[in-house]
Amino acid sequence: MKLLSSLIVAAFLAGCSTAKVAPIALSAPFDASQAYAFLEPGTNTISGSALIRQNGGGVVTCAGLEVQLVPSTAYATERVQAIYGNSNRGYRPIVSPVTFTPDYPEYQQATRRTLCDAQGRFEFSRVKDGTFYVVTIIVWQAGNMPQGGVVMAAAHVSGGEAEQVVLSP
Repeated sequence: MKLLSSLIVAAFLAGCSTAKVAPIALSAPFDASQAYAFLEPGTNTISGSALIRQNGGGVVTCAGLEVQLVPSTAYATERVQAIYGNSNRGYRPIVSPVTFTPDYPEYQQATRRTLCDAQGRFEFSRVKDGTFYVVTIIVWQAGNMPQGGVVMAAAHVSGGEAEQVVLSP
């Protein structure tokens, strides 16, 4: 399940898809050195939970699935705005693939990753001051069809803060 979730998140965020979708042209270049500078150790913590309430009332979390902490570079912000329509918070069903041009392979490497625990909670400690996008997938099966999607929320931390985020549609 961990490998499946990693592949789904990577495919979604990288824009890989088997569907024929015209790529979205991005104007901001990806600056890997800037992204990696955001990932240096700091004094802040970003933690939270991720969940989707199903139509029938059940709740599905990100338990056992990967959460990514993406530095808010100009390139990342342009991608996030294209996916979610804004850079604050959003949800996109897994059936709606997005592709980008240019699509820098290094973009996926310049993130921090952790797993949601059994209750759908996660934590990133020692985060540097700045703004980050917290992204995960929440997925379940309904018959033979996967359901759910990718959720995102922006988090800004500085000065040793402990920021709590809830990822939900």
